[in-house]
Amino acid sequence: MGELLLCTQMPAAIPYFIDRVSLHVYSLEELSYYIETNLYLLEADFMSEELCTWIERELHLRELAARLREIYRGGGLLSEFAGCILAESGYHGREQAEQMTVILRDMEQKSEYECRKLRADRYLENRRYVHAVYEYRRLLDEGGNEDAALIGNVWHNLGTACALLFLFEEAADCYAKAYERNRNPESLRECLYAYCCMRDEARFRQTAEAAGLGSGEQDAVREAFARAGRTGKPSGLKAEPAGQMREEQENNPVALLEEWKDRYRKNCRI
Repeated sequence: MGELLLCTQMPAAIPYFIDRVSLHVYSLEELSYYIETNLYLLEADFMSEELCTWIERELHLRELAARLREIYRGGGLLSEFAGCILAESGYHGREQAEQMTVILRDMEQKSEYECRKLRADRYLENRRYVHAVYEYRRLLDEGGNEDAALIGNVWHNLGTACALLFLFEEAADCYAKAYERNRNPESLRECLYAYCCMRDEARFRQTAEAAGLGSGEQDAVREAFARAGRTGKPSGLKAEPAGQMREEQENNPVALLEEWKDRYRKNCRI
């Protein structure tokens, strides 16, 4: 079921087309909603003369269009441009609009590489795993001069995207490469979890011993993985916890399987 957006002004007769996501918007409220849901994906090309003209001609907001045009033509920042739209629309409360503007301003202080990683992370958070995989791989192809820990974190998140697509072999390799660079115990743990998913005891033991984990620590990882599967509270590698299935699902395994398949197809969407 879709969401209802309350618009206080007449919608435009001719919508504005956002080419990046193939989306038509008909009002300032819809434009504000687009900014909110794509906050980490916005780039400087969101600012344009075409958008200013549409706001002026179709929404009849001439003063807003003039302010936006001044920002755009004066080489202003994306945070200023988007913040102006958010403040004018009134769709979000003042505090929420200011928070979103601060996020955009913070991104402007980061390197282009860091911003692209944040955008890829957003794909991952939104379960657009295939998009995330493509973006992380592009970052890795181009990140030769970046900080080792940052590259390690990209490898880690790529591993998570692969794991959530059930590509456990690829996930384990990504987590191993992440640990080589960031030395983050979480990357090591996720790598071992991936081997647990594959039931590859030999590589589990080899990787754990190479990292200096004794037999007791290895057993603790195995137990944590098993406990996570039972309670449904692990990392990105969790499967559907059997203990949390709805009663109707337990009585209808075919329907449950279809639900899982449908969810997986959605997660693989481009």
